[in-house]
Amino acid sequence: MTKLSELPVGILSIILEYLGRHDYKDILRVSRTFYRETLPFLYRDVKFEATKSRSCARKLALLLRTLLEQPQFASYVKVFKLRGPLPFWTKYNPWPEDAKAGLASVNLWGLKGCTTLSKSQKIFASNEIYSFVDESMHKEQEQFKNRSKDALATLVMTRFTELKTLDLGDGFLMHSLFLPQVLKRAPRLFPRLEHVVLGDKRFDPENSVSYMDLDLIRPIFYSNTVRTFEYLMTQPWQLNWNRPVSPRNETLTMLRLFRTNITRGTLDQLLHATPHLKRFHYEQEILYNNHTPAGPPLAPYLNLDGLNIALANLKNTLEEVKLSVALAPGSLAPAEIKLQGFQFPPMQGTLAVLKDMQHLVRVEVPTVMFLGWAPDFAAALEEVLPWGVRRLTLRDDFLLHCPWATGAAMGKKVGRIAEYLDKRGVHAPQLSEFCVRIKPSAKDGTWLEDALKEVGMPEAGSNVSFGVEKEKRAEVWRWRFGEGVGGEKVERERERERIDSLMVMGRESMFLPLDGIRLG
Repeated sequence: MTKLSELPVGILSIILEYLGRHDYKDILRVSRTFYRETLPFLYRDVKFEATKSRSCARKLALLLRTLLEQPQFASYVKVFKLRGPLPFWTKYNPWPEDAKAGLASVNLWGLKGCTTLSKSQKIFASNEIYSFVDESMHKEQEQFKNRSKDALATLVMTRFTELKTLDLGDGFLMHSLFLPQVLKRAPRLFPRLEHVVLGDKRFDPENSVSYMDLDLIRPIFYSNTVRTFEYLMTQPWQLNWNRPVSPRNETLTMLRLFRTNITRGTLDQLLHATPHLKRFHYEQEILYNNHTPAGPPLAPYLNLDGLNIALANLKNTLEEVKLSVALAPGSLAPAEIKLQGFQFPPMQGTLAVLKDMQHLVRVEVPTVMFLGWAPDFAAALEEVLPWGVRRLTLRDDFLLHCPWATGAAMGKKVGRIAEYLDKRGVHAPQLSEFCVRIKPSAKDGTWLEDALKEVGMPEAGSNVSFGVEKEKRAEVWRWRFGEGVGGEKVERERERERIDSLMVMGRESMFLPLDGIRLG
């Protein structure tokens, strides 16, 4: 067997790709032979999380000291992440400054008490801050007292000139005074930056305050390097670009808006600025409680005509679209809405803009956007979906509140799905996968599951398979199409089909070719 030390450098690099951070530390601890090859992997992905301790500030200071003493290490870092809620960023400073002390003769930007760095290192590092903040901040020393974590994180971040991914949580976004200044100068500081994430993707009930500053978002739309942008955006009073010319980003190809409540008009402005998007994810949240009017004020968030107009900006480039809509934190639970007799505001219109998108191959949208809110109307799927779609997923978002959630209308609506699958060879010849995501609330409160059981499958022998996969928050009913889907297992799976269907449904990730079952 070949020894690790005898492997070619190219092979060794492939092996190191599959190891973790602890593995890299172990290798460096026991062998100097692999020091040069392993060190870049150890520093490749750097993450700090503010917690209920002073360790975050100390670790940031130690890394900054290392980078000042070994500046070549900075080029190894490709991913930089800062996480943790706001209170943990503002508190737990290990070097509190004396409130009675006057202003220092040298502006140390919050590093005055940092004992990890030498005096010369603090002065050298602090002088660098002058190069990436506006002149108006140079003399305002008082606001930087006891903000060592902000200064340390910023000084560490700005040394990573080879950075490709920047991922910053809500806590740091709210805490940092330097970040707007840094992002304004991102093209110079991070010339290779490709992926930016701003905000926490998951809601934290213990830290419910989210943050959005247009000064953080605007620079990304003017960037000529960033290709993927994911961010939490709440509806601003007014979306202004604060520049003579609105952005027309030619580089950005993936945009994800998560936990967002922006109106269709604001969305139109954003997509107009990104005409070359290939992937677009729009995860919308709507607040609905006792104080929410059920009428016109919600129309800007629920009308599909506005969504059609916004998405039309991407008709020539879009390849993947994922749309979702959910109740925002603080909303009434579905049971409370029903108990209090509230009439949930309808989603108006039909999502028809996707039909003419020639490059669109992956689609995930709420079912009601295609099949409509009213019980007596449902568009044919071939009228709203492009001919070249390959993967189609329908979600159950807001289905629980639809007037056709139960009753015969559900069967008629789902019948549109059956018709589409039966004639997929004409309307969607490249369709390889069709899914329906069902959350527990829709499974218990609607007739969707029963209606889907009646769908069955087109007669296609081994070229069709079906199964139910259990995910963390939903069940996914999945139909797969294509030559050899069942393959050599057809005969064996025929025997399994005799098993009770409910038992089959309960298994995780089991796909059974269904021969000779026609649409109901």
